[in-house]
This record gives sequence, structure tokens and C-alpha cells, in this order.
Amino acid sequence: MLDREKLEMTVLQMARLQGEKLDRHTLYTTRNEIRNALAAKERYRRTMEAPPYQWKKQRPPR
Repeated sequence: MLDREKLEMTVLQMARLQGEKLDRHTLYTTRNEIRNALAAKERYRRTMEAPPYQWKKQRPPR
């Protein structure tokens, strides 16, 4: 799995090299976007690794 902290530092370093201002809002949005992307990736992985759903018809009550 990708390391969240390394990704954050890499994205911030790229922004710094491009001359973007790094204030608290930029740090906050960067951190949240990376967390959301990694969470979505994990949800997708779980969905793909789950066994296929098999619907079973209910038995009639006695």
C-alpha cells in the first residue's frame, strides 16, 4: 500500500517547486484529497476481492 505521508510530502514538494504558496488551506486540502483517494482505492480493492454475491431464494414459511 502507498504510504500516505510520503505521498503528501511528494505533492507538497512538487507544489513548492512550481512556486505555489503553501498556506494552511493548501496543506489541509492536499492532506484530505490524498486521504480520500487512498480510502477510495481501499474500498475498490475490497469490492474487487470480495466473493461474488449469490442471491438465495427465501424459503416459504411453514
